[in-house]
Amino acid sequence: MSRLGAWIKEKITLPFLFSLMVFIIFLITVVITGILVFLAHFFGLLNEEVAQGGAVLPLIILVSCIIIGTTISGFTSRRMVKSIREFIEATQRLAAGDFSTRLYLKNPPEYRILSENFNRMADELGGIEILRTDFVNNFSHEFKTPIVSIKGFAEILKYDDLSKEERDEYLDIVIEESARLASLASNVLELSKIETQTILTDKQKVNVGEQIRQCVLLLTTKLEKKHLSLNLGLHDYSLSGNKEMLNQVWLNLLDNAIKFTPEHGTVTIEMRRTANSLEMVFSNTGSVIDPETLPRIFDKFYQADTSHATVGNGLGLTIVQRIVNLHGGTVACESGALQGTAFIVTLPSEA
Repeated sequence: MSRLGAWIKEKITLPFLFSLMVFIIFLITVVITGILVFLAHFFGLLNEEVAQGGAVLPLIILVSCIIIGTTISGFTSRRMVKSIREFIEATQRLAAGDFSTRLYLKNPPEYRILSENFNRMADELGGIEILRTDFVNNFSHEFKTPIVSIKGFAEILKYDDLSKEERDEYLDIVIEESARLASLASNVLELSKIETQTILTDKQKVNVGEQIRQCVLLLTTKLEKKHLSLNLGLHDYSLSGNKEMLNQVWLNLLDNAIKFTPEHGTVTIEMRRTANSLEMVFSNTGSVIDPETLPRIFDKFYQADTSHATVGNGLGLTIVQRIVNLHGGTVACESGALQGTAFIVTLPSEA
């Protein structure tokens, strides 16, 4: 019986429910009016002269139907209006910033779908608010740290009793922090530019394999400095896209792989072609991303290294994801103790 009841509730849609309510109201109004007319006639309140009058009896019945129908409609509509009022109150609380607001309307099915969509919207808005707060906090930290560092070492450099080695060391730190600040500004501007871009421009045929080889050459010094092994499985596969943007994707992913691979580790780049897409995999040994951290690695300014000891500003992967999305592709990350960390970029391409 419970399954039958659930099936019936599922099938009673809003239009059907309204039609059923109107029919029931009409039926009850007719029945009550009929009973009242019968009782009035039975007790002699309606004599034969009134009954034989052409207009009096229909007028009495009409007035009775209006009064009874209006009364019944007023009571039955409260249930429907109550659900609408709940929705209005929930939207008012949500508009006031209470993102914990939820709706739990069950029937009819349209109200249940409305509740599910409302709750999903509240979840998304709550997540956006958290991201906004994190963005402000992280940006403040990333921007303030190099400035404070530059200011501190610049004040030390004013001392006359510094040795040449100390002065050179402090100058190197100032130069490094200045470069970090310039990189942060460049990445923020780049991200701002691509976030406002909705249509991919300057598309051309790009040899992805050759692009990645050139990126490897640019970062050879970093590879050699950490004594890393490099495994390449590249092919001259091509796709249609923005050459400069795609080059930025490969540079960011390769640079990240080098950055987070311990010395004497291995970085691997592979390419695979399917019927309608190209798949590029950048993987490295050693470093593993926590499962709790994994869903947030593409957030602005988010860094898995909470100590901020690793050079970076947490914008590289955000830029990568946005560029890949502009090309109609996807980027995902897999990480585990056995295989290390791998970033998989899938882009549409004709075979």
